[in-house]
Amino acid sequence: MSTHVRITVPERLSSREAAEMEALYRRYYTGADQGTFRRDLFRKDCVILLLNGDSVAGFSTQKRTEMPDGTRILFSGDTVVDASERRQFGLAGAFGHIMLRLIRDCPDKPRYWFLISKGARTYRFLPTFFRVYVPSHASDPGLLWVRDTVAAHLFPREWVAEKGILHFPGNKDRLISDELRNDPESVLFRQLNPGWTDGDELCCLAPISPENLNERAERVIRAVEPEWDIP
Repeated sequence: MSTHVRITVPERLSSREAAEMEALYRRYYTGADQGTFRRDLFRKDCVILLLNGDSVAGFSTQKRTEMPDGTRILFSGDTVVDASERRQFGLAGAFGHIMLRLIRDCPDKPRYWFLISKGARTYRFLPTFFRVYVPSHASDPGLLWVRDTVAAHLFPREWVAEKGILHFPGNKDRLISDELRNDPESVLFRQLNPGWTDGDELCCLAPISPENLNERAERVIRAVEPEWDIP
């Protein structure tokens, strides 16, 4: 079956789609309390669904928020793609369209993508899409300051400033396994977040602007035409 992508809101998910999302999530993550997934899902503004026929093969949850100074933040929550679908870029392309819409809607405000990463695979999305991001091998101190400010605002209790991570006490969902690749970005992720096996999440940030999207990002976005199901 061919895959396609739909961008919708949590309230428009069918009960079957929501159940398939949770089943897919639990295939790759463990440790979450019962009900945590659904509560987090319905706190988000929109959901990107990667569909193989009518079945959920991947998803990413998103929320737009505003900092006290007016800075716009696009926050990505849970993101999971079935291993059989990881060679295609439908989910990434649809996310790019969400960024373009944020640029269109807020042309005169600073805009950033805030990502909390449980594993190296998610972290590697940053160099795949962006020219500048933090943390990186050459992190910009000013951009790190923005990252720290956003993390402290969104997660005041879980933010561990000296490590740049979120730590959640008690039961916390965590990857069952991750690709232990030796490319520079994967190695850096494990150095920055050695507690990833226990559910610690690395806080990351990238400016959302046309100038910060690299050539690969532009190609992926052009290649994907998501279905918008947003009221």
